[in-house]
Amino acid sequence: MPSEKQITKTEVVIVGAGPAGLGCAALLKQMGIEDQELIVLERGEIGESFLRWPKTMRLITPSFPSNGYHQTDLNAITPDTSPAFSAGKEHLSGEEYAKYLDMVAKHYKIKVTTNTQLDSVSSRGPNKGYELLAGELTIHCKFIIWAGGEFQSPNTAGFSGAELCVHNSKISEWDQLSKGHYVVIGGYESGVDATFNLVNKGYEVTLLDIGGAQQDTFDPSRVLSPYTAERLSSLSSAEGVEYDDDFEVSNVYQQGDGYVVQSTDGKEVFTPFPPINCTGFEIDLGPLTDFFVYQDNGYPWVSPFDESTKMRNVFLAGPRLYHDPTLLCFIYKFRGRFAAPCAVIASELELDTSIFKHYKQAGMLLQDLDCCKEQECFC
Repeated sequence: MPSEKQITKTEVVIVGAGPAGLGCAALLKQMGIEDQELIVLERGEIGESFLRWPKTMRLITPSFPSNGYHQTDLNAITPDTSPAFSAGKEHLSGEEYAKYLDMVAKHYKIKVTTNTQLDSVSSRGPNKGYELLAGELTIHCKFIIWAGGEFQSPNTAGFSGAELCVHNSKISEWDQLSKGHYVVIGGYESGVDATFNLVNKGYEVTLLDIGGAQQDTFDPSRVLSPYTAERLSSLSSAEGVEYDDDFEVSNVYQQGDGYVVQSTDGKEVFTPFPPINCTGFEIDLGPLTDFFVYQDNGYPWVSPFDESTKMRNVFLAGPRLYHDPTLLCFIYKFRGRFAAPCAVIASELELDTSIFKHYKQAGMLLQDLDCCKEQECFC
């Protein structure tokens, strides 16, 4: 007779060992969760998305080791750590930030099961929890936190002919590209980063902003960061760069040995190389996709505890959190929500929640979700 499959039983499974997943795990560890009650699954290495960044890409949010002055590093995922302190830099590379995440995992003794893809998730019935299949692992758990990030799901369907382009997330080294003229589609953070690095390496670039004029908002999730705005401004006097901030791409098609990028109003730009697509990422929750209900804008509906409105004890953490009108896509935003799912889990497992006071003092407990409606700075 075939042997029965081995089942690992635990309380909490966190999917993803990036800033969101490890941030939630570190909080649970500080609340006293036992090792056997927590499993973190990562399909690559710790900080995998950051390890895949182009080598010259940097965090746009500055880090500064100001913990001693009760000001938490903006890119830290716990109140008592600082990427700036560990790396000695304000704007870390992806590799440097992944190293910081690995240090956090070691410090809080978080056991991460790496190189393990989550294949499927199914309910075991009312109040019986979930069964997860991940490689050779079969796991039964009560709580799931999806922290899979977004870098694994590039947007390749934003316009007709997008499949002819190369998404910027697929480029590891800009100077590996053949010399010549490139078209960069997307004038937000990624597009400016690609243009800045290509121009500084001697390439000619046409940057097309598909969004037109900047949005009338103070929300840093929807306008350029100062770091990126400064880089864009520096390109205005650089040679070999053109910037069209009113070019909404409708189509990309091949013409001879090159490519034509066409706008909705009929403008065209020719390039001998596949255009570089910097239009961001899709919302993809992997095997948990059907465990959520979605809003008209594509973001998952979640409760005030960031729990699925469809399935009990299934939570969302990270850059896809959206509480109208607040998009929690930066680390310093979504880290304030680590306490939301962890509070529910703590109640069920009778964990110690006194650490929440420390998180609140450090500005890492976000409860007012209208934070980005108005700008409180007058100059």
